[in-house]
Amino acid sequence: MRTAGRNLDMKDATIPELLWPFARSIYAKATALKDLNLEKSQRARLLEAISDDIKKCTNFISPEVSRAALNEAARLTVDLRSKNWHNQRQFDPDRKMFHFEHILPVSAMRQACLDECSEASILDILKTRLRVAWILKTEDAKLTRLGYRSKRDDPDAVYSEVGIELVECGAPHLKRGEYF
Repeated sequence: MRTAGRNLDMKDATIPELLWPFARSIYAKATALKDLNLEKSQRARLLEAISDDIKKCTNFISPEVSRAALNEAARLTVDLRSKNWHNQRQFDPDRKMFHFEHILPVSAMRQACLDECSEASILDILKTRLRVAWILKTEDAKLTRLGYRSKRDDPDAVYSEVGIELVECGAPHLKRGEYF
């Protein structure tokens, strides 16, 4: 039986099951980067594709939210826990208020994946290090101004230093510090 594109006879996908095809794809690209003699543009496209895969994975997890973003969202009656970058224009039409932040920058996630030697180890990275948060544009500007736009070895320490407090939002399948 099918309802709105879903087969009701099939089980619901788990987060690891959703991340597995991405881990396989990232591993294949990482292997090509290591094993093939590539032109600069070919290498750049493979690295870009890995970054895109990592970004797409964030659609499967519940975002964390900064206290400031949570307060602004409450004023607008928006539940940021159920939102992602793709539907941001529904509540922030010009993307001027909120920023969908990769807590561990995509470049760091990509490098961690490139350093691994199996699909399973890449899956483990996606399962344990993939975190996103809604923050305000002003908070993002502060991260950038202090040199933390794409370099955060210890994201939690950086957020604390910058004064961004991530709050527990009761996400149904992922809570801070708890991985799938």
